[in-house]
Amino acid sequence: MNAPSHFGQHLLSEAINTASRLAAKTGELPDLKTLATELGVEEHLLKQVIFDREHLLVAMADVALQRLLHTITQELARCPSPVDQLEAIAVAYIDWARLYPQEFRLVGEMPAPVFEAHPRLLRYEQSVHELVMKILHRAREEGYLDPDEDLVMLRAMAHTYLYGVITKMLLGDLGRWTPGSTDQDAARAAVRVFNRKMFKPAPSCPNSRTAGTGSQPHLRPV
Repeated sequence: MNAPSHFGQHLLSEAINTASRLAAKTGELPDLKTLATELGVEEHLLKQVIFDREHLLVAMADVALQRLLHTITQELARCPSPVDQLEAIAVAYIDWARLYPQEFRLVGEMPAPVFEAHPRLLRYEQSVHELVMKILHRAREEGYLDPDEDLVMLRAMAHTYLYGVITKMLLGDLGRWTPGSTDQDAARAAVRVFNRKMFKPAPSCPNSRTAGTGSQPHLRPV
């Protein structure tokens, strides 16, 4: 397959950015005719890089998930403990959704058959799932979770909770439940509270017991 031309790459990038802007205004993904008009190009030229609305949706999701993984990677680099790493992933999701609210909604509302038909999207999702599972295993090994903890269910529960928190944040409906906080600050606080409830302090080491000092929670304060 020939590499796309510079013009094609530029048009694809502009189409994705413009579609995101239009979706923010209308709440809906634009059709190709509207998108072509907004871009100032003929529709047949646009269709050389965006074949139909489903292709546009997938292209937007692809770019959005790339940005999400980049944000997660940046956050994880600053966190040594598994508890802090999981909190960092949640905060990365919150910050990403605040910057790209339309993409968050489009990816979240994408029909499963459409999402699953595209291996690149599945790889992005699987990368995050595997990363979270690896961190949960480490948290269990280090004593933050019970030995018989169902990690798959815990991951699903955490994802569902986070999705709900972000949705409320984007609706502008979270701050009113936490007077004095912005919606984003309330979302960040909510995931920290969730972590506090989900994990337990790691067992103290023998030296600490000998010295008469108990274990300290490996959790940052809310």
